[in-house]
Amino acid sequence: MENRTRDDIIELLEAAEELKLDELSEFLQDHLMQKKDCVINDNNDNNDNTQNLCHVTNKLSHSNKRGNIRLVGAGPGDPKLLTLSAYQAIQEADLILSDKLVSEEVLELIPKHTEVFIAAKKFCANVEAAQAELNRVGLDALNLGKYVVRLKQGDPFLFGRGGEEFLFYQSHGYIPQVIPGVSSCMSAPLLANIPVTHRGVASQFLVCTGTGKKNTIPEIPAYNPIRTTVFLMAFHRIRDITKDLMEKGNYPSDCPCVVIEKASFMDQREIRGTVSTIADIIDREGHTPPGTFVVGHACTVLSKQL
Repeated sequence: MENRTRDDIIELLEAAEELKLDELSEFLQDHLMQKKDCVINDNNDNNDNTQNLCHVTNKLSHSNKRGNIRLVGAGPGDPKLLTLSAYQAIQEADLILSDKLVSEEVLELIPKHTEVFIAAKKFCANVEAAQAELNRVGLDALNLGKYVVRLKQGDPFLFGRGGEEFLFYQSHGYIPQVIPGVSSCMSAPLLANIPVTHRGVASQFLVCTGTGKKNTIPEIPAYNPIRTTVFLMAFHRIRDITKDLMEKGNYPSDCPCVVIEKASFMDQREIRGTVSTIADIIDREGHTPPGTFVVGHACTVLSKQL
């Protein structure tokens, strides 16, 4: 009877390990410790079943830790604009997944002992491959029981593939925790003294991507004089976008607009103009990405009062 009990527990432990049933394996290990005098003969340390039992329980104690992942917003770049939750997640992670968009200043906050994986820069030709590599590295770490942090510029769910990554990990049995980040759609205008809403001037604002799927130009919103429109990822095609704003969106040629370069950094710069002049101004003065493109009468409401 004693040998049968021991054999049964070994089989159950192995099944729990195979199926990754954490609660079952923990229960069995606790039960084993409570009943060890009944199933293990202390006078028979060389018994094969006893050795097998010890091997399986030791293996489970190291393998049943379940990995977890957080999708963490890294803000616009200045580490002082990280949330406390984001900073804590960075300090506690076993593995940080990042890409070239996250600022060096934020990456410098990562502890020296923490493993870091930075994906190749996402050019149009390799964006899918780079994303797949990030997903694979993250999943491998989770399956090893690691605490993974996926750092994402700005806010994870605002044009950052955060939703796609959430679904990827969810499909593999891991539910990510999402930590919001300060998005440049709000912070960049603010840091350039542009209120995206202002009583009597702008009662709404719209956030658009400047880069559609497969690098296409996105649909241009129709002009609304009381709305501020913010374009992200638009720097490289500012001429095409402003042309479409006037021709397809019926924006007046003198509608104010501003490009904010490197928002929140010491070398932040604002380039001001109108939808008909901004592309030429940028060509003349040069530009340094990343940049946020803001269009609407709110762009000048504070500067007029200076």
